[in-house]
Amino acid sequence: MKKLKTVDLFAGAGGLSLGFMRTGRFNIVAAVECDKYAAKTYAENHKGVEVLQEDASEISFKEKIEAKYGKIDIVIGGPPCQGFSNANRQKTSLISGNNQLVQHYVRAIEELNPIAFVLENVKTLESSKHFFFVDSSNIEEVRELGIPTKKERIAICEGEKPAALIADVLPHIADLGLYRIKKERYSLLLALFKFSRTNERAARYVKEQEKKIKKLLADWDQLHEAFWNEDWERFFRASKEILSKFARGEQDYSVYFERLKTLVEVEKAIERLNELRENHIDFEIHVSDSRIAAIADTFSVKNYLEYKFKALGYARGKEFLNAADFGVPQTRERFIMIGIKEKTIEGKKIKLPSPLLEKKDYNTVRDAIEDLEKLEASIQTDAPEIYSIFKGGAKLAALLCDRDSISNHVITDTGDTAKERFKALGQGENFHDLDVSLKTTYSLPERTQNTIYLRLQYDEPSGTVMNVRKSMWIHPKLNRALSIREAARLQSFPNSFVFYGTKNSQYQQVGNAVPPLLGQAIAECLLEQLGMYSESSLSYDLGVEGVEKKGLQFEDRGDGIAGYV
Repeated sequence: MKKLKTVDLFAGAGGLSLGFMRTGRFNIVAAVECDKYAAKTYAENHKGVEVLQEDASEISFKEKIEAKYGKIDIVIGGPPCQGFSNANRQKTSLISGNNQLVQHYVRAIEELNPIAFVLENVKTLESSKHFFFVDSSNIEEVRELGIPTKKERIAICEGEKPAALIADVLPHIADLGLYRIKKERYSLLLALFKFSRTNERAARYVKEQEKKIKKLLADWDQLHEAFWNEDWERFFRASKEILSKFARGEQDYSVYFERLKTLVEVEKAIERLNELRENHIDFEIHVSDSRIAAIADTFSVKNYLEYKFKALGYARGKEFLNAADFGVPQTRERFIMIGIKEKTIEGKKIKLPSPLLEKKDYNTVRDAIEDLEKLEASIQTDAPEIYSIFKGGAKLAALLCDRDSISNHVITDTGDTAKERFKALGQGENFHDLDVSLKTTYSLPERTQNTIYLRLQYDEPSGTVMNVRKSMWIHPKLNRALSIREAARLQSFPNSFVFYGTKNSQYQQVGNAVPPLLGQAIAECLLEQLGMYSESSLSYDLGVEGVEKKGLQFEDRGDGIAGYV
């Protein structure tokens, strides 16, 4: 039987691979994943697949993969992509390294030239906030491909005082490295500002970090190699005394806070200007009384993918798919693009999988995890496996309970305050439903996301599963955090799939994963368009009305791929 030689890039724990493997028609020869814990999880659950624990940006795909395994038929993967945002005031970096990984995924397609590819990503990938800067490394390609460009306004500095202080540095852009505060010292200044939203929080944090602050103040005169003018030098040196007095309880809070705010804004401005310069981005500076901005040419990720894949000879189809439509007990919407060589598809339109379930038939949290309710969760990552015989129930539970032993039924160790919050919240409620007395540990509770301290509803699909440990998701019925295994069930991972690494890493691996059932739906759809049949049927597995068992008896059309060139 013909199997398609496949590579999984940015593979994570391997949810997408698992979905493709369930069809029986994909031979995944290699997976690339840089995170050591995720790579271990992948390797342990996908025996026989070579896992390259390497940075995809540094790999020659021809030398590492094609030279060893020969012609690759299929490339799958979900490169991380973070949107640009001027609004995040704690974010100093303009250019996310993750964004560049999209380009390396495309490079893999260019080097390996597979018959088809699958690209999975965040729903907002096609929005305007996902873009690349035009720089010296890509300007020629942008011109050759005819990718439209757009001028973006990048906030460098806001506020009358910071803008006035930073204005005189602009003629010295070539020397910006001289004017930056040493990174480890700046991190402490940023933390001091971040935790100083109220007088009480500021005083508490200063006391907690007393030793570090003393060290910071002792080294204050050496934090800068140079100053761009006398005003900035005077301002910076005077800040030492203000911080010292506040640490001793002698300085008014408002003066302390405003001083910190200005220091942070100025340093952010220097860092942003330096980042533009180091990345060889051409930009113009606009200066006003209270604002400094840079204007630079950009091009959208959406246009880059469309123009580049067209140039490489791929017909493309793309849609936003909701995982709940394919049996996953979670309303997770993702951007999916399928590309197939135009010579292979012969003018046909590329299809994405059609929903298998109507909303009224969606699998729920109860379907996925109710059978785990009576099993005690451990706080120890290395807790032994639990044995529990599945006694029937939802079709989904039967599908996920592929063995009697259960691993990763592990929860985060929560403090007394968190436990009080657990007790106070009913199904569907979150942090905002708590009494004000239970919100005191948050400096700006009104800005807290409504996914924090969310108690799941048994009879509804969950929302998008991320790192539920960080979000403190609560079991629908029990007053405890959701376990790693329960989160994995919500992602449609079966019992046999075991996660490795630290507790937080396991939670993160689950949250980052592509739900295997969604992956299977995509794989079956791709096979159909390549003139091949799957050995499995997700429709049958989910108990879709009208799909009989005989639907699993697929005829093999031979070892060839229709239209394969």
